[in-house]
Amino acid sequence: MVDNVHRGIASAYLPIRLGKDVGNDMDKGLMKAAFQAMLEISTDMVFLKDANLVYQAASMPFVKMVGKNSVQEIIGHTDAEIFEDENLAKRYVADDYKLMEEGENLIDYMEPITDDNGYARYGSTSKYILRDNDGQLIGILGVSKDITREYFVRQRYQQELRYLFELPKDTYAVCYIDVDSWRVISQRHQEINKATLQACRTVEELCEAAIDSIVDKKCEAAEFYRNFTASKLWGIYASGRNSMTFRYERRITDGSKRWVQNEIYFLTDVDSGHLCAMLSAKDIDAIKQEEHNLVIAARFDQMTMLLNRETSMKEIRQILAKEADKPHVLFMLDIDNFKVLNDTYGHQTGDEFLIKFANKMKYSFRKSDIVGRIGGDEFFVLMRNVAEIAKIEKRARCLLNIILRIGTAYPKARVSGSIGISLYPKHGKTLEEMYAKADVALYEAKRSGKNRYIFAE
Repeated sequence: MVDNVHRGIASAYLPIRLGKDVGNDMDKGLMKAAFQAMLEISTDMVFLKDANLVYQAASMPFVKMVGKNSVQEIIGHTDAEIFEDENLAKRYVADDYKLMEEGENLIDYMEPITDDNGYARYGSTSKYILRDNDGQLIGILGVSKDITREYFVRQRYQQELRYLFELPKDTYAVCYIDVDSWRVISQRHQEINKATLQACRTVEELCEAAIDSIVDKKCEAAEFYRNFTASKLWGIYASGRNSMTFRYERRITDGSKRWVQNEIYFLTDVDSGHLCAMLSAKDIDAIKQEEHNLVIAARFDQMTMLLNRETSMKEIRQILAKEADKPHVLFMLDIDNFKVLNDTYGHQTGDEFLIKFANKMKYSFRKSDIVGRIGGDEFFVLMRNVAEIAKIEKRARCLLNIILRIGTAYPKARVSGSIGISLYPKHGKTLEEMYAKADVALYEAKRSGKNRYIFAE
């Protein structure tokens, strides 16, 4: 941290400051001037203490580090007098006593320096024992450099390297890429459920393998790998982003499709200074499945897997708002004698009936139509953009026939269906108005003998 010239200047200058008779006046004056010049131009934190650990000289970076404004506030004082942090002062004093007791210089060791607005700072410090011509210890020369940024860069670098060499259990692979030299420095793979990702020797192979295995070629990951270049990565890093993450579905080595999460961290190689990228691929298939299950639970009726009441009504309202100029049809359907079915054959049989009917009902309408379960044995359907009464009646008869066919397995219950139908905008311009009209028509269908459909008045 400090060269022999600095040490020579300091060792000659210190006796002068302490009143020692060393060398001729010319030598002393020259060394004093040289040392003073060194202090004035130094960008490092340089300090000089006598054998009693009293400061005799300091550079301005050191003065600023301890929170002072001038060298005069340092000279003639001890650590306890100039540092506000009492613990830090005691640590420095203890280090100096240890240095003098052991009699060996301390070279480039890291130590904390005063905080910067509450943020920790670190310095790389070297301390040299100074002796007079008789070999007596007369002081300590210290040179410290603020390495806070380098410290955190190295900490992060070491953490990322541990990630590379201690591959987590949920990670298929990690690849360490030197962006500046555009090469794969190192990579590791492991199997998860007896499969992993393809190993690649070059960055180009890595991108090609990724693009080939991505299921959705229009997803963010596919776009990222198609534009995976050194300039692109530099652009991302220069924009202030130190990392990025994206999820996608990918084919792995056993041919199966699994959800993968790519995480990319940018870091600077502490030895070469090159920009590097740590690219990892985690298995998140179980997480995505759980997310999918939560979406299903929120949107769908868990027994029939039709849209639930809340989701159906929300989507119907959206359609009526966006397609207010088109004709729509709302079916309200109820299973006749469903209580008799439950009482005669048991509730499990009743549930099986509803599931069979829901499956048939779902595929009787277009994907654009809304098919949902209100609750119990009640269902409703919104047919979008249908004006022909003949088509509406045909669909209603189809639903009644489905119920009758399924009901033949339960003859004692004599199961059938009743349907109430309202038209948009004829019978209402809101879901609530159409719902009310269709519900009245449904009641009329039941009162009129069941197994029929009736249009709202």
